[in-house]
Amino acid sequence: MKKTTFGPMFLAVIVVILIITIPKQWLTPLVTNRTARHQSSSLSPAIFQGITVQKQVMKDPTIIPIYGSSELSRFDQFHPSNFFKAYDPKYTPFLIGRGGTQSLIHFLSLSANYSSLKGKKIIFIISPQWFNKRGLDEQRFDPNFSKLQAIEFAKNNKIPMDIKERAINRLLDYSIVRNDKMLATLMRQALGMKTEKLTNKLITNNLVNPYLSIINKQDVLTSKFNFISNIKINNYSTSKNKSYKELMAIAEKEGKKTATNNPFYIRNSIYTLHFANKISQLKNSRSTASYKESPEYKDLQLELDLLKSAGAKPLFISIPVNGYFYDYVGFKKEERTLYYKKVSKEIRDSGFKVEDLSNHEYDKYFFRDSLHLSLKGWVYVDQSMESFLHNKEKVNKKSQNLVVN
Repeated sequence: MKKTTFGPMFLAVIVVILIITIPKQWLTPLVTNRTARHQSSSLSPAIFQGITVQKQVMKDPTIIPIYGSSELSRFDQFHPSNFFKAYDPKYTPFLIGRGGTQSLIHFLSLSANYSSLKGKKIIFIISPQWFNKRGLDEQRFDPNFSKLQAIEFAKNNKIPMDIKERAINRLLDYSIVRNDKMLATLMRQALGMKTEKLTNKLITNNLVNPYLSIINKQDVLTSKFNFISNIKINNYSTSKNKSYKELMAIAEKEGKKTATNNPFYIRNSIYTLHFANKISQLKNSRSTASYKESPEYKDLQLELDLLKSAGAKPLFISIPVNGYFYDYVGFKKEERTLYYKKVSKEIRDSGFKVEDLSNHEYDKYFFRDSLHLSLKGWVYVDQSMESFLHNKEKVNKKSQNLVVN
């Protein structure tokens, strides 16, 4: 008969007691900029749905937050996390996001660090697929939503009321927010709205601060003892002592070797696994698709307005789609062009820089699949980032125009 062990249960009880009784100020020093660097490419939800590590990131000018979505997990030797280790080790990219982390999710993350954004250089990678007709749906919002960040946002009186009102009304569109009595009541109170029931108000007023204290301390401990750390790539040294022209030659050579079995310049293994068996059905399957109208544009504007009011210094990198593949599925070129122009104009009208890479739709080997970057695509992103961080002007057209260091 297997002997029952009470060790893990006892340890869990001890942790709970510590979380409840220890003052937060005793725990906060556990998380340092060294912790932030250690977690910089973990892509752990425990980190990007928290606050403590991101506060360290915002304090350190050499740690650069990169907000994006699924492309951040496509690691190779020219991925920014690897590129900067070899090419410009002064800077450490800190990755925030995964599939489904779009503008509204990033807005909450930024709002939790609102007071630390002034003068901070931040990079955003914008993906076209965010701007479909539905925008960010519940299926993608729920697993990426942070209640901790939402409470901190609702309680933050420094955020301009116009931004706050638009954001709260948008957040209440989602059932995970709307059905949480404490959170929904807190948000309505933040807008000066009367709650439906006096009991909701009483519960909120008596529970929010104790609850926030507990989850803040939990965030500190999770951040410090998160066991998912940096993803190690052994070949990042490829970037050492190379000009961008040389990096492009490496990327081109690798692309020619790995994308040979399809007319879309998609990697062989990806094409075989995800496209080959259904390629005939995909022909003109998206002939009515468009990115012209989407709730995502308003979500992006919320993010832009927050960054502007906080005095941040962001760079937005607008990623295109694989033109060969999108032509095949019938997603019209003119519809794509409308999107590229619209999103770039929205960003520029807010006074921010945007690197529009839409003229690379038909660059061979720029993509690993229908829309995620391959080595060649990452080289352009790396150069955009490095130029921005060093305040350099850069022409971004084709490989022959890349700045050679």
